[in-house]
Amino acid sequence: MFKGPFSFSGNKSRIYKLYLQSTISKFSRVHEPFIGSGVCLYNSVGGGIGLDIDQNVVGLHRALSIQDFPKMVLDKYNRFFRDPEGRKDSYYKLREDFNKSWKEEGLSSNNLDSLYILVQHSFNSLLRFGPNGFNVPWGDKKFDISRIKEAQRIFLQKGIEVTHGDFRELDLDKIDRHRDLIYIDPPYIASKYQYGGWTQQNDIEMFEWISLLDELGYKFILSNTLKHRGEKNELLHHFSEGLHTKVVKMTYNAWSARVKAVEKEYGTIEVLVSNFEL
Repeated sequence: MFKGPFSFSGNKSRIYKLYLQSTISKFSRVHEPFIGSGVCLYNSVGGGIGLDIDQNVVGLHRALSIQDFPKMVLDKYNRFFRDPEGRKDSYYKLREDFNKSWKEEGLSSNNLDSLYILVQHSFNSLLRFGPNGFNVPWGDKKFDISRIKEAQRIFLQKGIEVTHGDFRELDLDKIDRHRDLIYIDPPYIASKYQYGGWTQQNDIEMFEWISLLDELGYKFILSNTLKHRGEKNELLHHFSEGLHTKVVKMTYNAWSARVKAVEKEYGTIEVLVSNFEL
């Protein structure tokens, strides 16, 4: 199993391994309209289409189409991280250098290599930007160039396509109703973490879109939380009626990167909702 080209909060590698791997292996292609780190897409048999509204996420995936990108990343790493004892200082120097470039030209082929390194080393693998650029502190994680090389091999071999856009912009004409799967992993309303200002209205619009997929005969799996800390996701509960629902039995640690006292995510009911039996 490949964990995706970069670490990302909400990464589904554990759920994929325990609950999705056998199902996804039965489909020719997998499409992710909320791609994130793209675990299901990269582990699919024949690739697929990924979308995201975050240009930085899209940029990290599309960088893999650059032929010498792994070499670019390794050269940049060796340039900044020469002292094994000063990795934390090197991280902040690289972050400063990246943000200077980012302010001048945005995310580009000139600084994507830096962002890959920053995300690998960032606290809890966060990809977060403020007005002045990437602002995640040091996370004391190891650099892994082999992961980038493997990601590029998969990306090119499977012809993975990643574009910037809203989930509703997924091109259904490119999806086979019988052989393909649409895996939907949006921000969770009933969760400790809410990304990108996702609201109940966004949930309503997404459920309407998924209902349309169902009517048109497309296979889908939706990841979401039915309950979190006593707060029930009533919209999801209503939407899932008449569909197949499987409870995901897992416990997560919040902010687990080098934190001595982490908070367990008890009281959360995470589910997989589909229009076929898992």
